[in-house]
Amino acid sequence: MKSKLEIRPLSVNACWQGRRFKTPEYKTYEEEMLLRLPKEKMIKGNVEVYIIFFFKYPKKRDVDNCIKPILDIFVKKGYIEDDRFITHLDISKEKSEKEGFAFEIIEEIL
Repeated sequence: MKSKLEIRPLSVNACWQGRRFKTPEYKTYEEEMLLRLPKEKMIKGNVEVYIIFFFKYPKKRDVDNCIKPILDIFVKKGYIEDDRFITHLDISKEKSEKEGFAFEIIEEIL
């Protein structure tokens, strides 16, 4: 199915009232990710991001719930300037006994 709507997409930031705070679980996750991700040179400007999630039970997991924290951590780690520079985002999920994810960030050449 293909369709096009002429309505401005709503940012997740506009969906909630009041301030949102990081949970202790997210703080721990962020710290572990920042320690485990390798140091890389920042890609400035537009980028394409490809992520494959590996889940034990992929039918029970929504990939869209996993994306935002990872993209924010990519910015914090210094891989990209800001997630607003992502022009293409390719997400998939696969069944795997070991859960995790693989990713690739590619500089967009105009």
